[in-house]
Amino acid sequence: MEYRQEKIFCNGKIKLITELNEFRMSLWINGFGLENVMTGEEIIPVISIFNLDGIEEIDEEVLKIKFRIYPNGLEHYEVEINPFLKSFVYEGQIYSTDHFYKTITGEEWK
Repeated sequence: MEYRQEKIFCNGKIKLITELNEFRMSLWINGFGLENVMTGEEIIPVISIFNLDGIEEIDEEVLKIKFRIYPNGLEHYEVEINPFLKSFVYEGQIYSTDHFYKTITGEEWK
């Protein structure tokens, strides 16, 4: 089984990285992160407790990502990310992708 996969978006400039992780017996989490293909810069680190439910390219510069956070997993989150500006919209507010984890969870990235 291939645990790490990559998919290209935004005209070949942005890479979505997903990693399957076994969270509990038979519960697999599809963690995700984003990287700039041209520079190799990490836009969002691969976060193993965030489960990717879906990704959609809104236009050439914006990705809509739907995900859940485990161990809860019941609440759904949706963000629109502009990886080129390193920003995302969450609940009507604009944030830096440098603070993606903290904005969503309220905790520092470890």
